[in-house]
Amino acid sequence: MNKIGFIGLGNMGFFMSKNLAENGFLVDGFDLSENALEKMKKTKVDISKTFENVCKNKNVIITMLPNGNAVKSVWNDAIKFINNDTIMLDCSTIDINITQDLHKICKNKSIKSIDAPVSGGTMGAQKGTLTFIVGGSKKIYEEVKPLFDVMGQKSILCGEGGSGQATKLCNNLLLAVTMSGLGESLKLANSFHLNLEKFFEVISTSTGSCWALNNYFPVKNIGPISPADNEFKPGFSSKLMLKDLKLAKKGAEENNLKLDLNNYVISKYEKLIENKKGEFDFSIIIKN
Repeated sequence: MNKIGFIGLGNMGFFMSKNLAENGFLVDGFDLSENALEKMKKTKVDISKTFENVCKNKNVIITMLPNGNAVKSVWNDAIKFINNDTIMLDCSTIDINITQDLHKICKNKSIKSIDAPVSGGTMGAQKGTLTFIVGGSKKIYEEVKPLFDVMGQKSILCGEGGSGQATKLCNNLLLAVTMSGLGESLKLANSFHLNLEKFFEVISTSTGSCWALNNYFPVKNIGPISPADNEFKPGFSSKLMLKDLKLAKKGAEENNLKLDLNNYVISKYEKLIENKKGEFDFSIIIKN
C-alpha cells in the first residue's frame, strides 16, 4: 500500500502529498498547473509527465480537486489506466450526488472507492493534523487508514459512500454560521469599547465558546495564531466556503429542507465575492 498517485497539487495537495513522501510512501504527483509542478520539485514527490503514468501500477489514487466536475472527469479517465486492485480515494469537497455516482461506477467495474473530504485547511495539511471525514466500506477504510494517519491526526468512518461528503457539508455549514455569529458578537463588543483580550478570555471559557473562537479567533494578536495575524491570507478561502455552502443548500433542497442560516451566510459570502475578497480567508466574514 505504498505506491500512491496524487492528482491535484494545489494548496492542500502540495502538503498532503509532501507529507506522504516524507513518511516512506512512493508518491507520484500530477497537476495541470506548471506552477504547482515547479513548487513540487522541492519535495520528495516524483512528478509524473503524463496522466497515464500517475495512474499506472499504483495501490491508491488520491484526488484533491476544486470541484465535482473535475473529480468526475479525472476518475473516469483514471479508471482506464489503473490496476484492478487500485483504490480510488477522493479528498475533495464536492456534490454528494456526484460522489455517489462515482462510487456506483467503481462498484460496477469492481474497483474499490472511498470519499474522504478533509477539515483543517492548509494549516492542517501542512502540519499533518487534518481530520478525514470518510464514506465507504470499513474494509477499504482500514486499508487506506495508514495514509490518513500520516496526513492527519484523525479519521472517522461516517457510513457508506457519500457519507463523508455529507458530513463535511454539515460541518462547514456550522463553521460558517458560528464564524458569522462571532463577527456579530465582536461588533457588539467593540460598540461597548471592550478589551478584546478579556473578551476572548471570558468567551473562550463560557457558554459562547466554539471552535471558531478558540482555534481561529479572527482578531490580530489575540488567541492562537490565525489568518487574522497574516492579513487574512487563507487558510480556507471565502470562495471555497461559498462553494461548500451552496453544495449544502443544494443537498437541503433535494431533501425538501429550507436552511435559513445557510441562506443568510451564503448572502454574506456572495457579498464578499462581489467585493473581490473571495481569495481571503473565510474568517474575514467578521468584517462584512
